[in-house]
Amino acid sequence: MKIQIYGCRGSIPRPNPEMARYGGNTPCIEVVSSPRQCDCVDGDDLGHLGHRIILDLGSGAVDLGTKVMGEMFQAKKRQQAEKKEVANEGGGESSSKNTPTGVTFAKGEEKEEPQKNDAVVTRKFGGTILLTHTHWDHIQGLPFFVPLYLPQFEWTIYGPRGIAKSLQEILSGQMQHDYFPVRLGDMASNTKYQGLCEDMEKGFWVNGDVSTDCDHPTSSIKVTSKYLNHSVLTLGYKLEEFAQIPLPSSSQQHFRRKKRGVSMAYITDHEPFDHALANGGFTPRDPRKPNCTADQYHAQFFEDVDVLVHDCQYLFSEYAPGSPASKEYWGHSTVEYVVEVAFYANVKQLLLFHHDPQRNDDQMDEVLLYARELAEKLEEKCGGDKENVRLKVDAAKEGDTYDLDPYAFLDENDVSVDGDVAESKRDSIRHVDDDISPPRSVDTGQQCVLLGFYESASGPIRDMLESTANSPKVEVLQSRDELLRFAKQNHPSVIVLDNRLFGCTGFEFCKVIRTEMGEWGKNVPMLVIACPGEGQRARLTAERLSIDDFIQGPYSPSYLFTRIQVSLLRMPLRWRRAPLPENESERLDTLKSTGLLDSLPEERFDRITRLAKAMFKVPISLVSLVDEDRQWFKSNQGLPGAAETPRDSAFCAHAILTDDIMVVPDALQDDRFADNPLVEGSPNIRFYAGCPIKVACKDESSKMPIGTLCVIDSKPRDLSEDERRALKDFGAMVEQELANDGL
Repeated sequence: MKIQIYGCRGSIPRPNPEMARYGGNTPCIEVVSSPRQCDCVDGDDLGHLGHRIILDLGSGAVDLGTKVMGEMFQAKKRQQAEKKEVANEGGGESSSKNTPTGVTFAKGEEKEEPQKNDAVVTRKFGGTILLTHTHWDHIQGLPFFVPLYLPQFEWTIYGPRGIAKSLQEILSGQMQHDYFPVRLGDMASNTKYQGLCEDMEKGFWVNGDVSTDCDHPTSSIKVTSKYLNHSVLTLGYKLEEFAQIPLPSSSQQHFRRKKRGVSMAYITDHEPFDHALANGGFTPRDPRKPNCTADQYHAQFFEDVDVLVHDCQYLFSEYAPGSPASKEYWGHSTVEYVVEVAFYANVKQLLLFHHDPQRNDDQMDEVLLYARELAEKLEEKCGGDKENVRLKVDAAKEGDTYDLDPYAFLDENDVSVDGDVAESKRDSIRHVDDDISPPRSVDTGQQCVLLGFYESASGPIRDMLESTANSPKVEVLQSRDELLRFAKQNHPSVIVLDNRLFGCTGFEFCKVIRTEMGEWGKNVPMLVIACPGEGQRARLTAERLSIDDFIQGPYSPSYLFTRIQVSLLRMPLRWRRAPLPENESERLDTLKSTGLLDSLPEERFDRITRLAKAMFKVPISLVSLVDEDRQWFKSNQGLPGAAETPRDSAFCAHAILTDDIMVVPDALQDDRFADNPLVEGSPNIRFYAGCPIKVACKDESSKMPIGTLCVIDSKPRDLSEDERRALKDFGAMVEQELANDGL
């Protein structure tokens, strides 16, 4: 694995002579897999082609694109020379050695051992692009990355997956005609776009099949991802490369992947979850305890990596919580925080990254010296020798390269005659579990959604599905026989059935699909909308038939749309509708008896939400009332023009189910809310805290929760014990105002 820095400046390019040593381009890093395999025990060299991975496309991508183009031209010259040699000599071997980085075989071609008289194989160029997020400094080089414009190239671009907009739609925004003369769709390369979620375990393998029964694995780099703490959906990546050990020709398998490898992690645009750690104080996770903090979970992701590239934009003196010039909540890390988490995560080499755009070279030198001093103090604190610090600290510079060779620890005893791989004792190489599962693939064919709906009821969801990028085919049918016939002939990707149309026969339809249509029928996602009054017995029937979602009670088109979308992606839905309280009918009667719904704003409630917004330093504070199919805002600070949202997207609908306050420190880490449209889109909720508001029911025998007093932020955070008590006090103030109405 070869790592080369093409851009390491944060926020905005700085072509300044005082910043020339470290560089002024915004983030872009090239990672290339090892362009070889070790020799087969039979003496044959089966070498393979290095695969290119690009981390972010900031302004540094312009120079990288120039390099890639030069390699392509050199490769074409070499191919022409090989063809001429074959023609002149009437045959001869053509070697794949020394083929430039980024060359991959065209789709459908087999990479065979070169034989005499073989023609020179036509090859495609390209690779994999991993975007951490779509803030401008991380994608502004995309329109100027020339290899995206040529049909000789094949690229796969990965980035954080959104529900409201696809990655391709988001990237095309900066290339609209108002901003740029060329549209994203005009680029002639064969480019695929794939959204990713957090996946710290399985991950995926870049560029083709790398399972052990594959003749010629084209890459051995595994990619895993983790959500970071930034103002928009952001992923960090870990790349691990493993040695590919060819086995004897007599073996049924061709390669074994070495259990040891080399690794790097790329963590940019990340702020400590606990802001107090910005000045140090991080403690590693106690393995004897089952739980860990969000920052310990963050450090766990890059534990033991060989190279960690981490956002270090600020010093704590610049982060300065509470000061007028504070950088708190800007979404970036401090040097003090990063050196500590890297040290305790047993990182071998830390590269300070995402340099502040105002910091010149001399100031960067001072920051680097300070970071090294911090590492020395940590070494001494842990009983080590500051002259032999385990954590090596450098600052990223444009043009710097770092080589991590997964074959460096192999010796002549590593491959024995029966293909067994000896274990190396090299301490500097990370131990990882061998994962030989095949990569995930993207189905490029058009998908199909089968709706068993009244025609009049299907309009909103059909319109939403057909308006998306790569929209699926939508088929709406009302007859059970027509549905079964279509399902059998076309094998739709998702089936959605409205039991209000079919009644009890809807479950009979599902049973036929599950039991009589083979493997497809056993696995196809099926969503069923319940009839009014269908209770526990119907839910048990749905569970027995492996119905993916049995939707009871009012639902919004956006919920059903999202549910279908994640089913098409074969990913779990990370958005749960709050269940109805057991006393829902009585609760709704109590709410309506207050006369608050759809009433005019009142200063007595607005005063409370203004105070809560100021005290908790949040952009949004609400008094929200949870109605039958909506939440309605009696008081609204921070959401101008918004009066209500559907109930199934309301955090408050969950909060009324508890007697205590409900706190969600980071909605992206919570499976109840991560795919919620209020998280995916405006107002981009990351933090929520709500205190239930209770009112005495008509006979005054008990109190019913009618809504909440809540505070919301677009940045992750948590509440201290004092803040939790204060939120309860604000909730009590709202309850007192309501109690006064009954006097």
